[in-house]
Amino acid sequence: MSDRVAAPSSVALPTAGDGLAWRPVTADDIGLILDLKRAAGRIDHPRSLVMRDELEEEFGSAAFTPERDAVIAVDSAGRAVAYGSAVAPESQETIVWVDLDGTVAPDRRGEGIGRALLAWQEARGLQHLAACDAALPGWLASSAQDHATPAIRLLEAHGYERARWWMELERDLAAPVPAPPHLSGVRFVPYAEEWQERARSALNDAFRDHWGTQPVTAAEWAAGDRLSASRPDLSVLAVAPGTHEGERVVGFVFVDVNQEEWPLRGGPFGYVTAVGVRREARGHGLARAMLAHVLRALRADGLKHAVLDVDAESPTGALGLYQRLGFTVTDRSVSLVKRF
Repeated sequence: MSDRVAAPSSVALPTAGDGLAWRPVTADDIGLILDLKRAAGRIDHPRSLVMRDELEEEFGSAAFTPERDAVIAVDSAGRAVAYGSAVAPESQETIVWVDLDGTVAPDRRGEGIGRALLAWQEARGLQHLAACDAALPGWLASSAQDHATPAIRLLEAHGYERARWWMELERDLAAPVPAPPHLSGVRFVPYAEEWQERARSALNDAFRDHWGTQPVTAAEWAAGDRLSASRPDLSVLAVAPGTHEGERVVGFVFVDVNQEEWPLRGGPFGYVTAVGVRREARGHGLARAMLAHVLRALRADGLKHAVLDVDAESPTGALGLYQRLGFTVTDRSVSLVKRF
C-alpha cells in the first residue's frame, strides 16, 4: 500500500477553537477523555456509556501509541473540549483498517473544531496506511448513531461513504423464551479461561466472512476478558469432540453486564456482545439453541432485557434469527469509510 498512499512526513497539531491548547495525549489524560466522552455521549449515544477500564485497555494496547496516535484540546479551566485518535489494529489480514474516533464537547460544536480534528486524524491515518507494505485495501473508517446527522454530514463532506448499517435490537425477557432444542454431539459450557484460545479460534473462524472483520489477536482477546462488564458465567460455548486438542469450540454467545448503564435503559439488562458458529457447524440450529440458553440464564439472573447489535446485511441471516426470537429494532448506527 505504501506505493499508492501519499502521507505527510509530520502532522501539525490543530489550532481551531478560541482559548484551546492542543497537545498530544498521554495516559494521564484518561480521566479528562472519559469526562469528555461521557458528556458527549449523552447526546451522541445516550443509551450507552464509555467505561474507564475500556480506555485503560485501549491505552495499554500495543497498537496504540497515544503520543502519536491521538490529540486533545483543553480549555483554560483544564477541561477536555476535543479528543481524536487514528489507530490501526495489529491484525491486518484482508484490510488495513484505520479507526478514526473523534469527540467534541457539545457546548463547543459549530466552531470548526470537529473539522480541524478530522483533518488531523486523516493525516495520521494516511501515515498508518503509507507505512504498510501489504497489497491490501486501505480504509479510514468512523461510525455514528443514525441521529448524529452533523457528524455524518462532516464525514460525507470529506469523502466518506455510508458503507454499512448496524441495528441495535432489544428483547423483553418477561416474554416466553423458547426451550433450547436438543442438539446431538455438542454440549454447552460457561466460558472460562481454559477455553480462551479455543474460543478465540472459533470467533475468528465464525466472523471471517463478515464485513470488515479482522482476526482478534490473543492480546485483544485477553483485554476483553479483563473488562469489568464481562460475564463469563452468563456466556456460553458450544463444544464438540475434537481430533487432537480435546473438545473444540464450535459456537459461542458472549455477554456483558454493566450496571452503570441500567438507568439509561430503564432497568437491568444484559448485552450480547457476540454470537457465532464455526462455518462447518452452521445450518443445524446451534445459534438459536445457544441464544435460547443465554436468554433463560439472563432472566434467571434477574435481568429484564437483552440487547445486541447486528450487521443489517449479515451473511448468516442473523437479523432474521434475532427477530424470530423476539428481538425488535430500537436504534441504528452507520459505518462510514474512505477507501484507498
